[in-house]
Amino acid sequence: MPYAVAGILTYLVLGVVGFVVRPGWLLGLLAVAAGAATLALWAPGFPPGLLLGETWGVAVGGDRVALVFWALALVLHLAVVLHERHRTGPFHPLLTLLVGTSLACAVSQDIFNFYVVLELVSLISFILVSYESEPKAVWASLKYLVLATAGMTFYLLGLGIVYVRTGTLGLALMAERVTQGDPVLVAGVGLLVAGLAAKSGLFVLGLWLPSAHGYAPTGVSAILSGLVVKLGVLGLARLAEVFPIEGLVLALGVVTGLGGLVYALWEWDIKLFLAHHTVSQLGYVLVGLGLGGEAAWGAVLYAAAHGLFKGLLFLSAGQAIYEVGERDLDRLRGKLSLPCALALAVGTWAIVGLPPLGGFVAKAVLADHSTAGWLAVLVVLSLGTAASFARLLPHFRSAGRGTRSRGFLLLELALLTMGVWGLVTFPGARDVGEWLKSLIVVAAGYGLHRLVHRQRVQLPALTLDRSFVLLLLGTLALVAVGLASWVLL
Repeated sequence: MPYAVAGILTYLVLGVVGFVVRPGWLLGLLAVAAGAATLALWAPGFPPGLLLGETWGVAVGGDRVALVFWALALVLHLAVVLHERHRTGPFHPLLTLLVGTSLACAVSQDIFNFYVVLELVSLISFILVSYESEPKAVWASLKYLVLATAGMTFYLLGLGIVYVRTGTLGLALMAERVTQGDPVLVAGVGLLVAGLAAKSGLFVLGLWLPSAHGYAPTGVSAILSGLVVKLGVLGLARLAEVFPIEGLVLALGVVTGLGGLVYALWEWDIKLFLAHHTVSQLGYVLVGLGLGGEAAWGAVLYAAAHGLFKGLLFLSAGQAIYEVGERDLDRLRGKLSLPCALALAVGTWAIVGLPPLGGFVAKAVLADHSTAGWLAVLVVLSLGTAASFARLLPHFRSAGRGTRSRGFLLLELALLTMGVWGLVTFPGARDVGEWLKSLIVVAAGYGLHRLVHRQRVQLPALTLDRSFVLLLLGTLALVAVGLASWVLL
């Protein structure tokens, strides 16, 4: 535990120092190095304990889930620092603070501390989304702040109810004091789930996500999609260890996966397209968490793989917009530099689940531990993902050599390394049958592409007022479902 705390504090201190000492990107590199060194010292984990003693103690613990999130955060931060090295001002200090708070979130085992850290993450993210002062980005950041704050207000209400019923904020002790069938406690947990769902940007409850990710600066989009949205999912994973919320998580997974996919299928702005796919891909993670057991571990691995390939996709999309001056997918076709086109290709191969990259391994683990019905849901999501990403095939043709980003190369190597590690670790991923299934699903998805993209479809806009109403209704629905489950079961 001391090493993890030292890593977090180093990150936060270097972030603050970066506001007065330049260059900020160099301090960001030092923070990554410190985070990696302290991770090496506390990995593979440390038992739960109380930070600050018994009276004011905050429960923290380092398990394999925390380890995966730390490693993902450090790799993404390093990639963004390398890609955005040219930025001056408070950009890199803010980025360092954002990653530092995310590291604190990963080891938190206390629901109130989790709330505090998530609120800090929201505030820093709000500033970074509007960093370039573009009108659409400013409006997107305000929408993000309003909806995320509303969601976390529900979380805070649920937190109070759970504390009153259990007398503790620490998850380990809470698990020992849970009273099965307590309707008040069930309502409190429903509010916790709703708050985390809104914070994660899940479909219906967190409709701030597409515009915030789509209009943020390139590096910020990569960090938000690759890391920050996973923090709310991490909170759901922690709650699932204490409370029987598997049904709620599975329901959120289906709605999120399919809802995000529908919007992604007919989105033509490249960054908004990727943002809708962030929503859709969270469906895989939620289904795995809801199934529990080794499927939950597959969900954690998929969250890590998604962080890597979505970070790569957003960096390459931002570079594409910079090179061509266009955001529409049709107008970018065949105009990208070779490094940008290659990065877009590798990210696409990873997200559709082609071997031997990290996305394939994580999907294989999920599939191996899913029942037939839920495997069918994952296959439908995979078909839709392949169908929508088929639009990027023409973009793999380059128009010139261009300048390679070290951020691209780092994430490409990380995806390949994760894939090789997975093939060695999980025997099922080496099965030729799994490789063939993956190729068949991708091929079928590309065939489906020709059917669904013959014309553009205008879907309802995700406005602030509409999003707020859906957040409220979704929260009430989660609480009602939780109470109904208690009555019926």
